[in-house]
Amino acid sequence: MRAAQRVVVTGCGAVSAVGATTGAFWEALLAGRSGIARLPRFVAAHLPVTVGGEVAAVPHGHADRDLVLASRAIDEALGVAGLNRSAVGFIWATGLDTYQEGDQGPVFRPAGSCFAALARPFREPRRMIAAACAAGTQAIGEAYWQVRAGHVDACMAGGSSCMLSPFYIIGFAALQALAADDGDDPSSACRPFDRRRRGFAVSDGAGALVVESLESARRRGAPVLAEIAGFGMSQDRYDLNRPPEDGSGAERCLRRAVQDGGLVPGDVDAVNAHATGTRAGDLAEAAAIRRFFGDAWTDKPVSSLKGAIGHAMAAAGALEAVAAVATCRTGVVPPTVNLGDPDDGCELCHVIGRPRQDDVRTVLSASFGMGGQNAAVLFRRPA
Repeated sequence: MRAAQRVVVTGCGAVSAVGATTGAFWEALLAGRSGIARLPRFVAAHLPVTVGGEVAAVPHGHADRDLVLASRAIDEALGVAGLNRSAVGFIWATGLDTYQEGDQGPVFRPAGSCFAALARPFREPRRMIAAACAAGTQAIGEAYWQVRAGHVDACMAGGSSCMLSPFYIIGFAALQALAADDGDDPSSACRPFDRRRRGFAVSDGAGALVVESLESARRRGAPVLAEIAGFGMSQDRYDLNRPPEDGSGAERCLRRAVQDGGLVPGDVDAVNAHATGTRAGDLAEAAAIRRFFGDAWTDKPVSSLKGAIGHAMAAAGALEAVAAVATCRTGVVPPTVNLGDPDDGCELCHVIGRPRQDDVRTVLSASFGMGGQNAAVLFRRPA
């Protein structure tokens, strides 16, 4: 049997509401900027929620917007890694079907068609991941397992979503999951862990990572941005829209990720939290993180990106993974935008107001999706 391979990240790509490249994305996160804005077409359509995180670099009327977002992130990641599509596998999260606004009206695109169009140039394995809001993280974890087992030298992994359509706004508003308009500055709509939080803001985006064996990266002289040290999943079996109050499924997922890498919770320096800004979700996640770390939770910085970029569903975990890799490289943890007054029950070592220079080397990036889909990837600075 072939020995398990060490697995690294050799390329990253990001397209988000705060920046359409990894550099612009990371710079905006460190600056604490929010890309959530009021969208005039939602106002004109009299939708129940009129804010969202739009990628300004790709016009909303583009009929193939989902493919463009994904391709931009993929191209950037491959360019950094120095690889082409025919040399790597492809494990991608496309999440939900998309209803895009074309010149002739709404355009329906099944998730499978987007995946098929993206996957054609890549080699095996080619897999589409649909695990709700945890899909992007799960795609990265699946790629990590494939490379670690020696099935492929390198794999493109990540996710993309186009969620800014009336179909999704109306649907999620009916579930009372979205932050409703209340006359405030729209950029503050999503407030992870904050006492005033009232839901998430939907956004578009794409995140991509080139996951490669360390042996292959060294042979090619490729850049090694971070090492992937572990991956874990769990399923709550609890409820479609909310997690168990004690966060037991999330905690189980976090523990599996560190155990997969032969590590313990104390080896984790920081957490990139899912934290969408919902009442129930943030409370459950905070409880899970506190139990995961035990008494050490007061010293482990926790940050969420969704106050800055909104919730990009299948792309959320992939974009957060890009940020986790950047934290491993730089040691800096970005602040949680719009968090000023942590709620009772949301007590954690929050990063508020400005980045934290903690020389962080190991980051656990977690995603907890609807239906109880949980996934977490552990990144660390390469030795």
